[in-house]
Amino acid sequence: MKKYDSTKIKNISVAGHAGSGKTSLTEALLFKSGTTDRLGKVADGNTVSDYTAEEIKRKSSIYTSLASLEKDEFKINLLDTPGLFDYESGMVEGISASGCVMITVSGKSGVKVGTHKAYDYAVEHGKPRMFVVTKLDDDNANFNNVLTELKAEFGPTVCPVVVPVIADRQIVSYVNLIEMKAYKYDENGNAVETEMPTSEVSDKMGYRIDGLIEAVSEAVAETDEELFEKFFSGEAFTQKELIDGIHKGMNEGIITPVTCVSSTTLAGIDMLLKEISLLLPAPSDN
Repeated sequence: MKKYDSTKIKNISVAGHAGSGKTSLTEALLFKSGTTDRLGKVADGNTVSDYTAEEIKRKSSIYTSLASLEKDEFKINLLDTPGLFDYESGMVEGISASGCVMITVSGKSGVKVGTHKAYDYAVEHGKPRMFVVTKLDDDNANFNNVLTELKAEFGPTVCPVVVPVIADRQIVSYVNLIEMKAYKYDENGNAVETEMPTSEVSDKMGYRIDGLIEAVSEAVAETDEELFEKFFSGEAFTQKELIDGIHKGMNEGIITPVTCVSSTTLAGIDMLLKEISLLLPAPSDN
């Protein structure tokens, strides 16, 4: 059995409201990382996480289940927790056993009671948090509305790091605000770098890309005095400074990154895997 140093292990609970896409996200991460060779679906009853007869029958998680993957020499343990309130103790146990919490929020239905419960338990247990806006392939999904709701409900720590580019009500690409690059996805969920959105496109999305970049930089500036001075002198942060700043801000509870994915089409899953290895803490950080 392969052995891992504690600096190379990440224990992450996946929590959120029932139906917000926790199990589907876990399945997509396992598939995209090459851990599994097929993408299971909750509706088909063939996911790695929901494997008991009762879970397959209900098409929802009843127990907290463990799945593991490897990424960038890290062993990443995913604790897929139940979202149904009848099994809330499973979510609490998963969060308390993890090093950080990925909170799923449906791009269609937005912030719900279960979102608050997951966030509040994470805060109570002193766990770093990240929001993952899911189901962006749904015709009724609206990332802008969900982001606005997250900021209103959870305050200024909310900091988007990946956002969709929307034109004519369709997602045409995703912008990684840390890399300052845009990506399109093919039918197999493979990313191809594309041009950053023009100001004309950005103006129509409900949020300006340059405004979000400024917000990320400002959040990072709050984590370190030298970075604070650099920010107010007008200097742009390097990619490493952004990564280190967000990582530190998450550990201190002053930055809650927001990313977005479609677990069905696999769009954004590769960037989330990258963020897990770069931003989310290992046990050695505590």
